[in-house]
Amino acid sequence: MNPFRLTVLLWIPFCLTAAVSPLESKLQHELLAPCCYRETLDHHMSQEAYTMRAEIHNLVLAGKTEREIIDFYKARYGMRILGEPEGAAWWIGTWTPFLVLVLGAGALILRIRKWRRPASASPDSANTVSRQ
Repeated sequence: MNPFRLTVLLWIPFCLTAAVSPLESKLQHELLAPCCYRETLDHHMSQEAYTMRAEIHNLVLAGKTEREIIDFYKARYGMRILGEPEGAAWWIGTWTPFLVLVLGAGALILRIRKWRRPASASPDSANTVSRQ
């Protein structure tokens, strides 16, 4: 095979890919593929992911904002389409494990201190000793 043909064949995939705007890239990173909900659109290679990427491209070209596009997909697929939950769900999902860890460590420290404290005499026996 001639080197010119080989070069042209290697460059064809790069020439056929459409330029992705920063908004499209951000949306593809935030939304999950609806076929399995495991990977974001920018990494998933299913037919549904290709279709959604094309839809996002068309919505961006139509002048839709990021919020309008996300709301469109939330209405179609529900909250599960989001790679990260929004609002209070994000806060709970992010900070709850950390708070549970800190509270558990604090309770463990208090319990260990209580176990290590020497057993003190009962208050009645201390009073009888001091009277004698």
